[in-house]
Amino acid sequence: MSNIHIRTRFAPSPTGFLHVGGLRTALYNYLFAKQNGGKFILRIEDTDRARLVEGAEENIIETLRTFGLDFDEGPIKQSEHLKRYKELAEELIQKGVAYEDAGAVRFKMPKGGVTKFIDIIHGEIEIENKTQEDFIILKSDGFPTYNLAHLVDDHDMEITHVIRGDEFISSMPKYIALHGAFGWELPQYAHLPLILGKNRAKLSKREGEVAVKDFLDDGYFKEAILNFVALLGWHPSKSDKEIFTLEELIKEFKLEDVQKAGAIFDTAKLDWMNSEYIRQKSPRELLAYLKDAGCPFGRPASKSGDLEKIIALEQPRLKKLSELLEKTDYFFREPEYEAVLLEWKNMDNNQIKNSLELSAELLKAVSDKDFTKENLEKIFLERAKDFKDRGELLWPLRVALTGRKASPGPFEIMEILEKEKSISRVQNAINMLK
Repeated sequence: MSNIHIRTRFAPSPTGFLHVGGLRTALYNYLFAKQNGGKFILRIEDTDRARLVEGAEENIIETLRTFGLDFDEGPIKQSEHLKRYKELAEELIQKGVAYEDAGAVRFKMPKGGVTKFIDIIHGEIEIENKTQEDFIILKSDGFPTYNLAHLVDDHDMEITHVIRGDEFISSMPKYIALHGAFGWELPQYAHLPLILGKNRAKLSKREGEVAVKDFLDDGYFKEAILNFVALLGWHPSKSDKEIFTLEELIKEFKLEDVQKAGAIFDTAKLDWMNSEYIRQKSPRELLAYLKDAGCPFGRPASKSGDLEKIIALEQPRLKKLSELLEKTDYFFREPEYEAVLLEWKNMDNNQIKNSLELSAELLKAVSDKDFTKENLEKIFLERAKDFKDRGELLWPLRVALTGRKASPGPFEIMEILEKEKSISRVQNAINMLK
């Protein structure tokens, strides 16, 4: 494609915050432009005045920048070109291919024959013209419809490749007829597959049809979201690779490899991908990320070293960073639980109390400087041999420390809590059994 200068565009309507489908469209346009040394342009299609949402335009721009999808030109707003659309609508009336209808302007569609065009993803497509009706290109309020405005803008901005969702395929006869009426050359088209839920129906809010910002706020890394979105309908041929940086995507992405069938939004895969990114980072990097995001992790204030240790405990099991707050809250406040949770198998209250009292004795005998995971583990595992099942010693201890049915091991926890707090929690559990 070295003989033409590639120009792609992302052209959202500011009728809501940017969703996953929009991010994918923006990403594919960006990747195609960058790998061909071309330009990626942002256009805001704001002619549907009744549906504009406050803050949507700012969210679109901020989201693109968050993901590193920097646009070379724009944002260009359609609302600033109303005179141009009106002049062109008048030109079509003069040519006899458009007419006035109750203050609006309609374009006359040919009713016979077929419209054929080549799509980069779908190949040759043929649509019968009888499926099309005359359509409004300029509303009575002087604002153009999408059918006219996007086509004029693509022409004026010298867009070479239109990459968008395949919901627009059925309207292609309209766009091609308009191009013909103006005597303009068609750009190349690539229509992307729909993003579907696991049941292959339209994506629901529960499955992922929410603003990209909500995923970021929920503790998904931007790198993981972008990686996941890139694979919604595309995968490099002859490769099983799943984890890509943006730079790798620019090298690997091919429009021709985009699938025709709908792409399945699988939250479990997003969770897996995000957990991979979480594990790639050090606890210190994760702590810095949480602070930058304004996350209240570690309040009331704790030592950074302890916070890093707490993160390291849960890091291997995290799917998203928002889980960290809930999974580690017992480090920052006294645990609340029912006494029955202290029971291991068929232990009675007296046995549980004896077990906890032994734990308290063992902890009191350890000096502050020896209060380490390794030393505590050695002491407790040795004494656990006196029980028929070591869970009889360790289960009540761990529940006393965390108030949880599931948590990391008690030795790592006690090292972070330190001696005084560990003993205090064991004593609180003993008091529950009196």
